[in-house]
Amino acid sequence: MYKKDDYHIRQFQNIYRSTEVFVEWLEEKGFLGGGVRVLDMACGAGANTLWMANRHRDVQFIGVDIDKECIEQGNKVLEQNLKYGNCRLCEGDWFDPELGWVGVFDGIISFQSLLMFPDYREALRKLAVLQPKWIAVSSLFYEGDIEYTNKFRNYYRPSNGQKYTDSYYNIHSTIRFRECVRELGYLNFEYIPYDIDIDLPKPENKDIGTYTVNTSDGRRIQISGGMMMPWYFAVAYK
Repeated sequence: MYKKDDYHIRQFQNIYRSTEVFVEWLEEKGFLGGGVRVLDMACGAGANTLWMANRHRDVQFIGVDIDKECIEQGNKVLEQNLKYGNCRLCEGDWFDPELGWVGVFDGIISFQSLLMFPDYREALRKLAVLQPKWIAVSSLFYEGDIEYTNKFRNYYRPSNGQKYTDSYYNIHSTIRFRECVRELGYLNFEYIPYDIDIDLPKPENKDIGTYTVNTSDGRRIQISGGMMMPWYFAVAYK
């Protein structure tokens, strides 16, 4: 059976390769460093937040997640593993942002979460309410004028008294995404595909969880459950 604690603890022990590459890309673009303030939205237990904070002692990080248990779990880990005191985790709701944070953050980053909302446009609007200079996401994209709404029911992960969990693996159009962020005042939009450079094993129980399949030309296709996962890194900025 799926255990949420196992998922988050595993990320503290071994940070995802996608996190490393995404952060390196943002560093190359000049978004991280130099005393900026960053909000990690939907941070889970904060494994990525902690990893970034220990990597960038001159950046202030706040991780926010709606799951109280995740935040409590993550803060216990931070007490033992945060090197520089530049990170904290808070309980909060993406769709009801803390108005005291308006104008506080230079950037907002979110790892692998935007695809899980029925409407990514509304989710982006809520982030824009906080008036960051940039918004960066890792999510699923298609470089064309087609968007996919993919809702699935997972019986491996019971929740809320049900024998299953309903979730989304949506794929955003880069064209429509650019249009959305421009309407929110972010006139610049850049993205790159995440071409993973390591092999990931297939889950033995057939649950969701990204694994790789090697192609004849040496590339790796990422798959989760019964779906190919076109992961991209994207940033919109003013």
